[in-house]
Amino acid sequence: MSSEQAERQLILLSAGTATRRLALRGYAGELMQQVDWARLIASMRARRLLGVLGPRISELAGERANEDFGAVLEQELELERKHGLYLQLVSQRLLAMLADAGIPAAALKGPQLSEAIYGDPGRRVSGDIDLLVPARRLHDAAEVVCALGYGKPTDHLGPEGLPLLHLALAHEHGQLPAVEVHWRIHWYEQAFARDRLLPPTADQAPDWRPAPADELAALLLFYARDGFVDLRLAADLSAWWDLNSPGFPDGAIGEVQETYPELSRVLTAAGMAAEKVVGLPASRVLGDKRSAGARERFAARLVNPNPRSSRSQLYADMGLIDGLLAPPGGFGAFAGRQLLPPRAVLDEQARHGARRRPRSRVARCAGVLGRYALTSARLLRSPETVSSVLPLRTIRSVDGESQIRGDL
Repeated sequence: MSSEQAERQLILLSAGTATRRLALRGYAGELMQQVDWARLIASMRARRLLGVLGPRISELAGERANEDFGAVLEQELELERKHGLYLQLVSQRLLAMLADAGIPAAALKGPQLSEAIYGDPGRRVSGDIDLLVPARRLHDAAEVVCALGYGKPTDHLGPEGLPLLHLALAHEHGQLPAVEVHWRIHWYEQAFARDRLLPPTADQAPDWRPAPADELAALLLFYARDGFVDLRLAADLSAWWDLNSPGFPDGAIGEVQETYPELSRVLTAAGMAAEKVVGLPASRVLGDKRSAGARERFAARLVNPNPRSSRSQLYADMGLIDGLLAPPGGFGAFAGRQLLPPRAVLDEQARHGARRRPRSRVARCAGVLGRYALTSARLLRSPETVSSVLPLRTIRSVDGESQIRGDL
């Protein structure tokens, strides 16, 4: 195994649940003898994983810990704690303003999640603030945010006056972090976020937290929506599980699937993907009643914990997962999101540099379908891969959870 392969393996191993990390502690020691620590630091920083996974690697290393790695990690965490506290202060101010306006709201991800599951606001680097509000108050909430000097959002709106997921607001003088005001957290849902992730009333927002099953479901939806790419969201799932698994009812996500059937496929596939990548026990989380169909199995095989594809291919793979997991009757909405989005959306993506704008919507559609075909052909050639790059060898720990070891 090359030094670079050892570094990728160590990063993957550190993203796993505590059970997986403990089972593979000896293997982690072997990897640490081969890694280039300076390159490991650079790779983790570039992937925004140093704060998330660095402490786990230090814990695995024990007395073998590299001094330079430990020093750099402490500096990184100190900087990110300050940034996380800054984001928390701005977020709390916005939540208070929304409460004063009678708008129920909740913070999504960011330093609040970092503190809740990692015990440290500096562990999970975040560049903006994500807030959730009811769809009917979305534009009212944006007006409240604008009162702090933010410019009006310019997102494309659908026939009902709503964006796909959120309104994006940038501070006019660049003095405050960007804010995204969400009305939902996944393409397929209209009611889950409103029903399960928002406090019942505006004045309950500061101390309110969703039920465990709803919180885990949200993390699974985030992971799927971002195409099972890299390890930040996967590591959130393992950290959440380490903290909450002792009292988590078996099959609790199954109740969410029954109540919101449009989310059934995506939650099943996300559970399977998380089991492969970090060891989240899918059967316990989803319950025995949730059998995976061909679509869910295919989507779960698209997990990409070590992304090295081009940005265009990564976006295409995310879109393919969207199409595979769309609920019955959801093909038209999928096509409008991924294949033939409105011209205004293409223009917006070009302005932000998210995707290169093609000459026409039809040309873009043809290009995306071509990338779908390439991905599908690759998976058919390599039926047992967890990464889109290299196959894995699976071993079993004493408690029966699958453990991953191989070349990622």
